[in-house]
Amino acid sequence: MNRLREGNHTKQDIQKLKQRIISITNHEYPKDAPHVFIQNAKVNDFNARAHNALPGIKYSIKAHDSVIGADSQQLRDKILSQIPNDPRKTKQLHSVRQLAVGERTEISLNTRTVDGMTNGAGNVIKLIQVQQTGTPSGVIWVQFDHPDVGQKTRQDNRQLYINGIQPTWTPIKPITTQFTVGRTRSVQVVRKQFPLRPAAAKTIHRSQGDTESRIVVNLETRRAIPHIHYVGLSRVTTINGLFITDLCEDKIAVSNDVQTEMQRLRTEGQLPLSIKPIYEAPNNSIKICFLNARSLHKHIDDIRHDLNYLSTDVNIFSETRFSQLDDDNLYHIKNYTLFRNDDTTRVSQNTRPFGGMAVYSHLDYYPGYPYCANTNGVEITVIRLMIMPHISIVGVYRSPAVPITQLCSAVQHMLDCLPTQVNIFIGDFNVNYFNSSQSVSLNNLFVRDNNYRQLVSSFTTDRNTCIDHIYTNLSESQIQFQILETYFSDHKAICALVNF
Repeated sequence: MNRLREGNHTKQDIQKLKQRIISITNHEYPKDAPHVFIQNAKVNDFNARAHNALPGIKYSIKAHDSVIGADSQQLRDKILSQIPNDPRKTKQLHSVRQLAVGERTEISLNTRTVDGMTNGAGNVIKLIQVQQTGTPSGVIWVQFDHPDVGQKTRQDNRQLYINGIQPTWTPIKPITTQFTVGRTRSVQVVRKQFPLRPAAAKTIHRSQGDTESRIVVNLETRRAIPHIHYVGLSRVTTINGLFITDLCEDKIAVSNDVQTEMQRLRTEGQLPLSIKPIYEAPNNSIKICFLNARSLHKHIDDIRHDLNYLSTDVNIFSETRFSQLDDDNLYHIKNYTLFRNDDTTRVSQNTRPFGGMAVYSHLDYYPGYPYCANTNGVEITVIRLMIMPHISIVGVYRSPAVPITQLCSAVQHMLDCLPTQVNIFIGDFNVNYFNSSQSVSLNNLFVRDNNYRQLVSSFTTDRNTCIDHIYTNLSESQIQFQILETYFSDHKAICALVNF
């Protein structure tokens, strides 16, 4: 699709698309899939045939129109006769709306934007309850393609859900809108009608923004229309869901303006990244990353597909929420070995613990490492690597429920026990470094009493706090730090880059 968009498609690309051509007489032809055409006439014809093919009662609902300020019946009738039959000129409310249960429709104008009931919201009619046949009255029940659409409306109309009305159905009531008619566009008409239009088929132009699992595309055209092929063919999520009745590949066209703009974007229009990804860090450094994952159990696939975490040498995660009953294979990451420091305060088949730490490394460990050194309710994992055995890496997680005094006691114990003179403490200390009353004890312990430095000087959470720290007594030339944004946790990842 990317090649087709810019006119760089190959013969193999066209051949691949031709494999998706299907005849309307084929027994596998997906009649119930959304259809898109270039021409309005073909859209209208298909929608009419789809409507007529439905079983059951067919409803023909005529809009109720009134003229504002008409002094006589004769003037009113004259104005009403001038109303165009084109819904594009009547605020998308049809003069006559043909409806049937099972018909695919969509909302024709924004009726309740905060509830997702906007122009183009797709649905299927489930029940028609008109009070007077042929007039815009009563309720039409629809089921939207996306369950979040219409939630507020369903809640507001919960008193209507009786006699077999399904809770996933949404009531659509007639609405009124106002538009002008006449040569001078000075006469105001008020129309009342159901805000629905047929949507078994639509134009490719109107389908822009749609995403379908299956779609039938007809690209028959006598003239080349720039990018119409790309728009029509890219509405579907997979090629297996794409069905083509007419490819018309000789009419594929690309706008010169688009080609020029794409070239500009690839050259002078390129902007430098506002963040530094860890995979662009120097190769001669050991990359150590720490993240409070807010349930690594839940987000393991996010980690597996993030190039940043796959480019580090050591990843330390807190709040893993791993259960001791979980098999290591559930959390395997290719090319990394896993060490678990699970939270053992709660072992249950029904409830996961809130804490836990995990270490992933693709470097060899120094013999006897890593090991768990949990103290005073503080989770601590100690790591040494064969490539730099003179440095101990200490992963730390303190729950907000653990007093800071206990944290400082646990850290002091580690400082006294570590066999190495040079160390890195990295983790979620749950102490806001920008709040001096909170951080004074920890700062005194590391900085004043042991000549360490705290490297992280920016926010590490979405709440604008700095509670994830890196303390070290390595020199400035030996270590730097980076911050990584995350989308699945309210913490940012902190990374130490050790030069060796």
